[in-house]
Amino acid sequence: MTEERSYNILYMEDDAGLARLLQKSLRRQGYQVDLAENGEVGLAMLAVGQYDLVLTDNNMPVCEGLEVIRILAEQADAPPIIMVTGNGSETTAVEALKLGAIDYIVKDVEMGYLALIPMVIEKALQKRLMIQEREQMFTAIRESEERYRRLVDLSPDGIVIHSDEGLVFVNPAGASLLKADNAAELLQRKLHEFVHPEFSDVFRTLVEMIENDASTAPWIEGKFICLDESVVDVEVSGVPFIYQGKQAVQIIFRDITERRIAHDRLEYLANFDALTDLPNRRLFFDRLTCLLAHCKRYNEQFSVLFLDLDRFKSVNDSLGHDAGDELLREVSKRLHECLRHADTVARMGGDEFAVLLSRIVEPPDTGIVSDKIIASIARPFMIQGHECHIGVSIGIGVFPDHADNAESLLKIADSAMYRAKEAGRNCYRYSTAVEG
Repeated sequence: MTEERSYNILYMEDDAGLARLLQKSLRRQGYQVDLAENGEVGLAMLAVGQYDLVLTDNNMPVCEGLEVIRILAEQADAPPIIMVTGNGSETTAVEALKLGAIDYIVKDVEMGYLALIPMVIEKALQKRLMIQEREQMFTAIRESEERYRRLVDLSPDGIVIHSDEGLVFVNPAGASLLKADNAAELLQRKLHEFVHPEFSDVFRTLVEMIENDASTAPWIEGKFICLDESVVDVEVSGVPFIYQGKQAVQIIFRDITERRIAHDRLEYLANFDALTDLPNRRLFFDRLTCLLAHCKRYNEQFSVLFLDLDRFKSVNDSLGHDAGDELLREVSKRLHECLRHADTVARMGGDEFAVLLSRIVEPPDTGIVSDKIIASIARPFMIQGHECHIGVSIGIGVFPDHADNAESLLKIADSAMYRAKEAGRNCYRYSTAVEG
């Protein structure tokens, strides 16, 4: 954790089960966690208690999360707030950040967020600490330039002073982050030399804001290019500064590579199956909805295939779950090989998969692809030194012949898959008698 002390956290969540689960997880990390069943109760607890950080869900029956953030944003001494929101609520998360939340995390179905949230809390507490240290640092400047220099030198964040002459001061952390052996390597160079082209316009705007408004700039994310030409993800802010009687800017930046990796991983888990790396059910329905709209507009056909592996359970039971997982990964690879780049294969759960075949000419064309899939899966698999034989039963729904909406198409394909099971397995069936 950030310091050798216990941090008090208040979690506002109307789902008692989720609340206790997160409370237990964070207590194992050394945090003290109190629970409030809604925003109103949480605000009352904040009024009488001392908390270092607030976690809040949005959808609560009394005083939702966004209202809590709005109220606390008006209080100067309010603790930092992290929005804990559900899948598909990115808009809510963005609104929370605009209102003053320090960060957010998405509750994924696989509960992966429980492992990531300590990192988010750690970063939030570090950011809070940095703000406090920066305020203390400004006081130190007024009292003693030497005291200020010591604080800057010991700061874990990169701090530079940039004037018309270029960089006139770089603290040790800044030199290290930019991969310089010492600060002298960077003096007199323009800070813009280290700004990634993708971040150039945003950074220029940030500096102009500091120079023109004479105020502390908001924290923004971007990329710096180091002396060794490596690229690092950074979070940057700045304040006006007077250097030797002339206007300058002080830029503060920190490495957020780990946070970016965690964010990207969480975003990936929201759309892809962690075992097979295939699109998951959520992403499958997104693509199905888009394909449906496209085909309705341009009067095109497409097929939905629902696949269930035959004899997978016997392999899983006899060889173990690790072997079963390896088999699912190998099946996923073969399914990919049977499809075009424009098609989609997704894992729907367990040993069930779904396929979108776009731009088919005639419904029987789907049968050609289905035969290809059946033949591919029928080939033996070598799993942990064992030769395994499985099959696949496939149900097919065709747009617009069988249904004109996503839910009905998948339901029809699922029903047709069971007809394939009843017909002896390792075969395919359409939802109606259109087999070619």
